[in-house]
Amino acid sequence: MYSATAISAAAKCEICSLQASKYKCPGCMTRTCSLDCSKTHKAETKCSGTRDRTKFVKRSEYDDNILISDYSFLQDMTRDHANLLHDADSRGLSMSGKTNNRPGSTPSAQSNANSGPMFVMSRSQKNVSSRAKTQRQVQIRYMSPGIQRSKLNKTIWASTWSRLVWTLEIMAPELEPQPTKWIESGFHDVCKLADLWNRLLASFPTSAASADKNTDEKRKRARTEDIVKIQLPSDDGLEHQFRSAIRPEMLDHVRDRFGSKSASELVWLIRVQDMPANKPTFCRIDPDQPLYTQLRYQTVIEFPTIYVYSQMPSTWNGNDIVIRKSYLYAKLIHVDYPAEHVHIQVVKS
Repeated sequence: MYSATAISAAAKCEICSLQASKYKCPGCMTRTCSLDCSKTHKAETKCSGTRDRTKFVKRSEYDDNILISDYSFLQDMTRDHANLLHDADSRGLSMSGKTNNRPGSTPSAQSNANSGPMFVMSRSQKNVSSRAKTQRQVQIRYMSPGIQRSKLNKTIWASTWSRLVWTLEIMAPELEPQPTKWIESGFHDVCKLADLWNRLLASFPTSAASADKNTDEKRKRARTEDIVKIQLPSDDGLEHQFRSAIRPEMLDHVRDRFGSKSASELVWLIRVQDMPANKPTFCRIDPDQPLYTQLRYQTVIEFPTIYVYSQMPSTWNGNDIVIRKSYLYAKLIHVDYPAEHVHIQVVKS
């Protein structure tokens, strides 16, 4: 038996504080000495004991156990991807979205040699992607079916008006520890983010918390009253009714944090894709211009994520960020300009 005085504080079991620790909880790295202490730890903290395999690990903390866990994680992803390919084959679809009509042949999944395997795009997705690229100069990348972001995407090409009707993700990191984001659907790209923001903050939806919910009819009426309805003008001078998905509780938090400033006084950003994780890069967005003018030459994953700050941020996940004044049009036409003409480095103060 170890004596309590002979064991350093760093090596003690964090549950009983008597024995030398022999194990670490994969989920939270709590030190334990025995199975009983491990069970006590899980019961008291509700820890699952499972390592978050997507959590960032410093190089100095990376060991063989984490390596094995990461390898297993990649194997699971490979297995899931293979299942998706098999499902595409069983439905007679190829990964390019075309069927193989050769007599006696079985449709098989195909892959792109440059970008790797691709998933099956629906006719609607191909139409939206093509219209977005040719008429709005914005590239949409779709995720595999079943991914939550893919399920949330309701973006369409409205041929009647010749415009994209976007699903938008609005994220305000400064709202922490409150919820920091919400999803809006049905935003016409000829409208302005400033109009959406200012009119949302000026609206006064009825809170369901104060409604009498004794009957089904009153509960239904309370849910209806929670919907924020505003009129959004477009660049052709017309207005259309927009039904916001923001909850009244979150709208209250947004008002408390940003209510003293107009949309034009806030910092609006969109993240630039395909940049190194340690060099997060964002592009400025002008909320007083129609959205389609601000998304030109951008790449979005399913739909745009718009970040809102009260002042220019300096870091992102611990890394200094780069803020671009405008997107690299030079990249589109394969012309290189000096870096100082393209972006400004925001140095951590």
